[in-house]
Amino acid sequence: MVSLAPKRLRPRIFNTAFESGLRSLVLLTACYPARLGLRRLVVLDHLVVHTADVDGPASLHPQEESRTAELLVRRGLVSAGLSLMGTKQLIIRYATPDGFRFEAGEEAGSFVDLLRSEYTSKLKERAAWLAAVIVPLADDEIDALVKDRMDRWATEFQSDYGVST
Repeated sequence: MVSLAPKRLRPRIFNTAFESGLRSLVLLTACYPARLGLRRLVVLDHLVVHTADVDGPASLHPQEESRTAELLVRRGLVSAGLSLMGTKQLIIRYATPDGFRFEAGEEAGSFVDLLRSEYTSKLKERAAWLAAVIVPLADDEIDALVKDRMDRWATEFQSDYGVST
């Protein structure tokens, strides 16, 4: 059967394991030597591009009404990105009594230093800010922060579309 889909001329790079893996690599490098779990990395992956949502620097990505859903679908992308970066030993996975934890690999810092676009420079700045301000928080504090923001996003979404709360 002949496919009617248009032929893709350029490789897809947005919303891929590669893009998410690079963000995780930048985050883990900023947090080194901390080892972070998948759950925390999913939240940080979201926050690193939406830092203004947590009173941080200007967000890298536009403010969308679907931020709540965006956070919920990131887990698979982040997991795939961690695995991808793990194939090159840029991210190391450790089994711990509390589950798997991830750490920047030995060459991660050197690799991240080579990323010099304006976007990656801003990404590294935001990752450093998160490492200093958000990463030290306890899990329950991060949970409360995310829940508060998700409630706020839901309210914004509902008011944007005339839905009463």
